[in-house]
Amino acid sequence: MKRWTRRALGALALAALLAADALVTRQIVLKRANRADFAPVYSRAETDPMAAFRLQREQLRARQEAQLNDLIHSPGAEADIAADARRQLVDMLAHARAESAIEGILQSRGFEDALASVSDASASVLIRGDVVTRAQSAVILDLVMRQTGLTGGNVKIIPVK
Repeated sequence: MKRWTRRALGALALAALLAADALVTRQIVLKRANRADFAPVYSRAETDPMAAFRLQREQLRARQEAQLNDLIHSPGAEADIAADARRQLVDMLAHARAESAIEGILQSRGFEDALASVSDASASVLIRGDVVTRAQSAVILDLVMRQTGLTGGNVKIIPVK
């Protein structure tokens, strides 16, 4: 029972760190937006949904990696909490590798712009274009299934204008 409690506390601590980080980031953005001398800079991410998603994914992943590394290298961290943080970091890096491979292969296969999001249970692939044909869907589905080990029912293919 004591071991489970430590694990639960570690998971709660990690969730609290992630929530606090999101709150602080939101507050910083709001403060900057309310400043009179703040001149907004418009980037591609603000006008292109795929670029915005890609940017958000990278920013979130960088924050999560830093927080997990803090837990792993904390001198007072319980061994099971540090081990759980290591496992989560390895999983996150594996998902990033799969996403990168899927995106690169799809672009080399002639898709103008592709964006993949992979988790333990599912994967989504955003493809630039109005319509994705059945033949294109079959190619994408086969690639994602091979790269992730997921079944076809857990893969979504989404066209984006």
